[in-house]
Order: sequence, then C-alpha cells, then structure tokens
Amino acid sequence: MTLDFRKLQQRLESNPAAHLYLLMGEETFLLNEAVQLLKHKSVDPATIEFNCDIFDASETPASAVKDAAESLPMMSARRLVVYRGVDDLKDKDWEALLPLIERPVDSTTFVLTCEALDKRKKAFKKLNEAAVVVEMKRPYDSQVLEWIDYLAFRQNLKISRDSAALLKQFVGANLTELNNELSKLKDYLGERREIESADVLQVVSQSRVDRIFDLTDAIGRCDRVRALQSLANLLEHGQNEVGVLAMITRHFRILAQLKDGQRHGLTGQRLGTKAGVPAFLLTQYMEQIRQWDEPKIQKTFAVLMDTDRALKSSMVPPHVWLENFVLKTCN
Repeated sequence: MTLDFRKLQQRLESNPAAHLYLLMGEETFLLNEAVQLLKHKSVDPATIEFNCDIFDASETPASAVKDAAESLPMMSARRLVVYRGVDDLKDKDWEALLPLIERPVDSTTFVLTCEALDKRKKAFKKLNEAAVVVEMKRPYDSQVLEWIDYLAFRQNLKISRDSAALLKQFVGANLTELNNELSKLKDYLGERREIESADVLQVVSQSRVDRIFDLTDAIGRCDRVRALQSLANLLEHGQNEVGVLAMITRHFRILAQLKDGQRHGLTGQRLGTKAGVPAFLLTQYMEQIRQWDEPKIQKTFAVLMDTDRALKSSMVPPHVWLENFVLKTCN
C-alpha cells in the first residue's frame, strides 16, 4: 500500500519505524520532512551524530551505502541510513542494494528517496513488495491555503486568508518555495507576527509579482497581445495552469467588488478596503474597471468556470484553454 505524507505521520505516531522506506515525489519539502520524522522515530536523539548517515546517489556508490546500512548502531537500538536521489542508479548499483531490500537489517532504518522510479524495472518491483512506499505529491490547488496556514504556524506566524491567497498566487503549490517566502516574511516583520497582503507584495520576489501583474493587468486592460505574451512567460517560468486561472479569477473578483462598491457610493480607501486592494494598487484597478461593466464581468466569470472545468477534465493541452480564455475576453 502506498502512503501519503499525512498517513506516514499517523502511522509513525502509533507504530515503530519500519526497516525500509521508499520516499517518492517532486515535493522536496515533504521529502525532507519525512526524513526528519523517520530520524526522530528511529534514532535516540543523544546518539544521532553517530547513527545517522545521509548519502547522495550522485556522490556515493551503492556499495558504500550498503556497508553503512549493515553497520551496527552505536549506543542505540537503531541507526538511520538515507540514500537520496536514487532515480538514476544503474542496474549494478541496484544489485548491490538488493540484499538490503530482500533482507532488511533489523538494526537499521534504510530510506531511499527519489522523484520517480521506472515502475517496470526489477528494482521498483522489489521495493514495492518490501518497502513502505510514501508518495510525496505536490498539494492539490484546494489544499494549498491550509498548507500555507500550517507553514506559517510552524514559524510562529499568522496569515490572513487574503494574504495566504495572494502568496499562493505568486508562488504556486511548491511547499519548499512557500516555506522560503514565509521565512523571508518572518525576517521582514520583525516583532510583528501577523502577515498582511501589503507584506506579501513587498517581500515576495519582485520578478514573480511582476510576471503575475503583467498578465492580470494586460487582461484587465483588454490588451490581447500583451496578455498572451505574459501568459507564455508565466508558464515558461513554471507556474501551473490551474494556478494561473486562480490568479485571473481573483483579479475579476476584485473588479466585481470594485464595481459593486462604486454602485453603493464607496470611493477611495473605503472602496479599496471592500475589494481587498492595497492603496498603492487602487489606481491601477480603477483604470481597468472603466472597460468592464457588470454584465461583461459576469460573462467572464462564466468563461472562467468553463475554463476551469476544461483544465481539470479535457485531454486538450491546458495552455490552449488559457489562451482561448484570453482570446474570448480581451476584445
């Protein structure tokens, strides 16, 4: 049975560590967290210095790792041996590790990590039979805000829902990058502990902010050519299509809130507060809403919903649906 990170946590809360683990996935943050969990569960804290070995497959031959795994722990019942990045091990390396897979060492917790292994190969089949396999998937879009809350809590920070949504839009679902940005925010805040939207805008990498605002500003101004160029730039720099759509949707929610506020006679700071727009961005948004009446905004929300469904279910490449959205709305 393949576990996810949370199920691994739950299992380790009530059970001893197993002797063999395969940690798979592109989410580096979760891989590192899982290794830390296994370290604290496997090794006496007083003897970690003597009983914890971490090797990189690009630097250490499998034979040396096998020797370490077969060594007896020092003043502890267990030792931990981690072999990172085993994706590209050669067949001869796997042959060297095979005894550890078929007959795990009782006094060792042996952990292999990778992004992915070829499931057709003998090595994976053997590991799948003998190891606890844990898949470290990047969070689904709907889970990212909860992860941001958790990562902020770990750093003794509080973050509002709007600020978390803004951070998610700038950074995406990569937990390592989110954690790094929260560390920067902690340094920036000093004695403060509450993260506000203005803090996120000030601290997050300016290149990220510029790329995202280039896209939403171009769409808001109905500049089709610049919007398509900005969209291509965002995707080229690793932003996933669902994340891009979420940014665009948030932008139109803000435009809708501004229109509604105007209809109720709000202006200036009161209008910006209603829409959740920092004061220094309000002028930019006010220039855009001149081109968007309420029926046009509602029609755009319908196109956004259709695009969201297509991104999640269609076999057509996702970028095509985003380009189609731009062509439909920027006119």
